[in-house]
This record gives sequence, C-alpha cells and structure tokens, in this order.
Amino acid sequence: MLYTFVPVLLLRTLIAGSALSIVVACAAEPVTPATSVAPSQPTTITTEAKPDKPSEAEPAQQSFSEWRSAFRHEALQAGIPAQVFDRAFAGVTPDPSIIVADRSQPEFTRPVWQYLDGALSRQRVEGGRQLLRQHSATLDGIEARYGVDRNTLVAIWGLESSFGQIMGDKGVIRSLATLAHEGRRPGFAKSQLLAALQILDHGDVTADQLRGSWAGAMGQTQFIPTTYSFLVED
Repeated sequence: MLYTFVPVLLLRTLIAGSALSIVVACAAEPVTPATSVAPSQPTTITTEAKPDKPSEAEPAQQSFSEWRSAFRHEALQAGIPAQVFDRAFAGVTPDPSIIVADRSQPEFTRPVWQYLDGALSRQRVEGGRQLLRQHSATLDGIEARYGVDRNTLVAIWGLESSFGQIMGDKGVIRSLATLAHEGRRPGFAKSQLLAALQILDHGDVTADQLRGSWAGAMGQTQFIPTTYSFLVED
C-alpha cells in the first residue's frame, strides 16, 4: 500500500523475502469495502507448502470423525475446555474447496517476478497513497507507540487484504480442521487450529465471528492464529 513511498525495487525485495518466510492468508470472497479505494487483484504470500513429513503427503488414513476425536483429546490435554471445543466443532465437516485451494496456489504456478508484478498494481499503489493521507494521524500514533513504520504497515495491509476489502468469509475452524485432516501440511494446520481454539477460549471472538481465508488467516492484515496470539500476549 505504501508502495508510493517505498521504492518499487525495495518493495519487491521485501515481498519476495516474505514469500519465502511468512505464511499468510489467501484472499477469498470480497467483503464490503471500508474505504472508497477500488479493489485490485487479490494477492497472497505463503511459504512453499511442503509436507511436514514425507508420509503426510499421502491421503488421510483416518476418517474426519476419527481425526476429530483424536484431535479433541489433544486439545483437551493442551488446556482447551471441552465445551469450547465442542461448541467450535459443532456441525463442522471437511470443506473440499479448501483442499482445492491448498493445491493450486498461484505463488507456485507462476514465476516470482510475474507474481509480484500483479501484486504491485498501479491501482494498489494509488490506494496506498490515498490511505496514507487519510489515516495519517492514526499512523503517527502507531509509529510512536509500536515503532512500526507506516509504509511497511500499509504495504502489508494492501497486499494481504486489499486494504480490508478482501478478508475472506470462511469459518477458520472448518478451514484449519480440513487442512489438519488432509492438507499438505497437517502439522502446521493443527498448530494453527489449536491457537484458534485458544482465541475462542480467551473470549476474543465467537466461533461464528472467527472468519477468514481458506488458509485460516484473519482480519485486515490476515494474521494466522499463532501470530495473532503472539501479538496479543506481547
């Protein structure tokens, strides 16, 4: 977003580095925009989705019901109250569209610079310029309190959710449960699912309100549950 104030080459380098080290959300259906900025082509950055272990690339050996029962035991052992788990998983079934999305991410099907060319659209740059001016006072406060550069913050905002216009509307619990059961990185998805249950246990949001991308990322900046929990605790 703040591509306006960050040299394009530097921003490309920043995004390319992030693509190799940060797991974030994939964009889903657009929500009602909070500003007048027109949405640009949604973009996402994720780490290369290699299986946690070679065997995890194979189809799931358990039924979803069997997997859920085993995971429930793990979650309760980790301190999740039974009522929180049961409420979160009420009516949850696997979502086949999640698996399709997991196996067809554009980051893995196009050359990186071609991918980044789409991320750095003129429309997104202009949107970043406008929002820098519009939210100048808020960004002043963020920089003073947290030391986060406004250009970096707005760049992430624009790249991850097109300035809040594309945040996803999938149930995070269902998405992560699907990925933990039969995704390419079940171990990682399970860790995010446990963190999502902890968010529910803390009362930050209800299960119905916990919505995001197919990959389980949430909000304006599309943080995954463990990142959200780390920032809140910090």
